[in-house]
This record gives sequence, C-alpha cells and structure tokens, in this order.
Amino acid sequence: MEPEKWSDDEARLNYENLKSILETGLANASQAESLHDAKGHLIDVQNHFKGLRLRREDREELYGRLQEAFANINRKIEEDRLNFENEAFANYADLKPVVADAAGRAVDSEDMKATWDLLLDLQGRIRSSKLLREHRDELYASLQDAFGMIKLRRDEERKVFDQEAQHNYTRLKSLVEKGLKQAEETHEYKETREFLKKIQSEFRGIKMVHDQREELYSRLQTAFDILGKRLDDFFRHKKKNWEVKMQFTLSRISVDIFELQTALEKEESYLKELEDQLEITASAGKEREVITGLQARINSTRRGIEQKRRQIDTLEVGKNELQNRLEDPDL
Repeated sequence: MEPEKWSDDEARLNYENLKSILETGLANASQAESLHDAKGHLIDVQNHFKGLRLRREDREELYGRLQEAFANINRKIEEDRLNFENEAFANYADLKPVVADAAGRAVDSEDMKATWDLLLDLQGRIRSSKLLREHRDELYASLQDAFGMIKLRRDEERKVFDQEAQHNYTRLKSLVEKGLKQAEETHEYKETREFLKKIQSEFRGIKMVHDQREELYSRLQTAFDILGKRLDDFFRHKKKNWEVKMQFTLSRISVDIFELQTALEKEESYLKELEDQLEITASAGKEREVITGLQARINSTRRGIEQKRRQIDTLEVGKNELQNRLEDPDL
C-alpha cells in the first residue's frame, strides 16, 4: 500500500504545480501584445501536460480550462483574419482601378514626370495598405510594368534627343569654325561681331549633348576673344572708335550673360535630377545618410543658382546702361 500512497501524493503534487503553471500561462496570455503571442503562452502550458502523472479528474479540470482558453484565442484569431480579409479585399477593390489607370498613363501620358510621381505615390499606398499577398504581388507587378514603360519611353526620347543633338552639333560646328576664321582674318569688325552674336543665338534652347555644347561654345568664346584683342590693337593704332568699343563691350556682356544663363539652365536641370533622386531614395526607404547627402547637394546647388541669378541681374543692369549711352551719348 505504501507505493500506491506515494503515487497519489505525486499526482496531487503534479496537480498543484501544473495548476500554478496554468494560472501563470493564462495570465500571460491575457496580457500578451498579440493573439499569436497569447497562443504561444498556452502552447507552453500544454507542453507541461506531456508525460505528467495526474488523476483523471484533475487532468480534465486543468485541460478543460486550457482548451477553453485556446478556443477563445482561436475565435479571436479567426475574427481578426476575417476582418483583415474584408479590409484587404476592400483595399484591393479601391487600388486595382487606380493602378490600372496609372499603368495606362505610363503608356501614353505626355507628362511622364507626373505619371512617375503618381506611380511612386501608389507604391507607397500599396506598401501601407492591408492586402492579401497575391493581391499585393499583382498590384506591385502592374506598377513595375508601368515603371518599366516610363523608363522605356525615356530611353526612346533619349535616342531621339541624341540624334537631333548630333545633327545640331554638326551644323553649329561648321558655323563656329567659320566665325573663328573670320575673327582671325577679317577687318570687318562690326560685321564679324554681328555674325558671332548670330552664332551665339543659335545655342539658346537648342538640343545638344553637354560636352559638345561646351566644346563649341568654348571655341566661340575664343573667337570673341580673338576679335576683342584685334579690336584692342586697332584702337591703339587708330583713332578710337567709341561706338564700336561700346558695341563690343555690349557683346562681351551678352556673352557673359549667355554663359551664366547656360550654366544656370544646367544647374536647374541638375537640381531637378537631385530632387527626383531624393524623392525616389526617400520612398525606397534608403539610409538616412544617403538622404542627408542628397539634401546637402540640393542646398548647395540652390545657392549656386541664386548666385548666378544675381550676377545675371547685375550684368543686365550694366548692359541697359550701356545701351542707353549708345542711344544718347550725352547721358
């Protein structure tokens, strides 16, 4: 009889220990941050039942309480799942036509920048919306196709640009070479100056690769410099022609203004590229260091743009004053 009595004591002790574990597990489950964490606490308690000797009524009592807790959590999990699916289907129904419309714009919209921004905005909305995985993958795939279409259209535009730019380069190169030769040889200073100004006007708004533009404009500047030196020599040996001198000064100011405007257009284009890059980088969730570096470059470029605008304004004032003096030498 003694071994049987000892076994009953062991079962009672197991009951008391397991009951304490169950109470702790139920308390932890009720305070868990998520239902899945709560279920994990119950599973931990359930594992303590394995191989543990208990009287039948004690096991049924404790296991019944545990199963009731499991049922409550599973019911809440199922409710959350159904609520999530309902919200996810509603979000999918809202987003699908919007994404389809944006994909259509990627094919034929004239404003590709606005369409690109729209795609980025939709990308963020999809990322932050509750969706089923297959729906999220479907919408993301449509966006990626749209992004790809925009990139393809930009590549095609670039090809057209390159062809036109090469044609413009060939045509302007011939004019610049002719102007340079005329600046070196002719004594028709006024006519040569007007010819160089005409060539200069050809650069404004023309499509051309930056390096080729710089190359030709540098040679045109050389032609202005050569003509200016020859005029200086002319003024040293002949009676000073005040009007010609003033006209040449105006030309030089115009060159300076044009150079600044060309540089300004380049910096404004570069600023736009930086701002687009910052927007894409920020939406992609890149490191803060990368974003900070882009912002610093944007701020520096903006300061350079403002400085050039002030220089242009100053030169324009001087140019107007000289033109007024030419119209009325007594001023």
